[in-house]
Amino acid sequence: MAAVDSFYLLYREIARSCNCYVEALALVGAWYTARKSITVICDFYSLIRLHFVPRLVSRADLIKQYGRWAVVSGATDGIGRAYAEELASRGLNIILISRNREKLQMVAEDIADTYKVETDIIVADFSNGREIYDPIREALKDKDIGILAYLDHFSRALQYEYASKGIFVQSLIPFCVATHMTAPGSFLHKCPWLVPSPKVYAHHAVSTLGISKRTTGYWSHSIQFLFAQYMPEWLWVWGANILNRSLRKEALSCKP
Repeated sequence: MAAVDSFYLLYREIARSCNCYVEALALVGAWYTARKSITVICDFYSLIRLHFVPRLVSRADLIKQYGRWAVVSGATDGIGRAYAEELASRGLNIILISRNREKLQMVAEDIADTYKVETDIIVADFSNGREIYDPIREALKDKDIGILAYLDHFSRALQYEYASKGIFVQSLIPFCVATHMTAPGSFLHKCPWLVPSPKVYAHHAVSTLGISKRTTGYWSHSIQFLFAQYMPEWLWVWGANILNRSLRKEALSCKP
């Protein structure tokens, strides 16, 4: 009995001495929980402000806001072409940049005929390095450029450099989009709310111009991006690899 009493007294002494540490850990836990909660609330506020509020108000006049010309790279297929067409539907003239001259000319003529805007093309392969920039600079020098759409890190650097000159550079970081590169029978085509077509994606993405310089472009992609941020990196990389292998297998199985 004496041994039990001694143990109980020892436990009480240890608990009393550790009480201050428990309170400190509780404060740290409360601070961490509050910080994460505020971050999640801010992220969802940004999601609503970026993807839903613009759809409740009248469309912005992009010509008045940015100028008559927009530049879109990778514009002969998929998201790039759909983005160029969406901008053209808003009345902007389009400069298309890509590697294939024949495809560029075909897309440029199609956009000009469909939307009654001016188009121009620049043949450039960004894998060639700095040598491509002089021809691009020469082709753009007399144009009233207001919108540029390029690769992510390049776009972010350009936005910081040229924002003061009234040029808006938007970087798109989409998740899966149902382009012609995905197999027709793929589950991606069966979930349009999760995996939009290039046309639907571009329509949503263009509505974020002037609001966000870096965006996933589509509301469900923003939700996926939020989940990816709060997941361990190994987990979403593992899931992405499984998805990519599955899509590759489906695409190869559809080849004749």
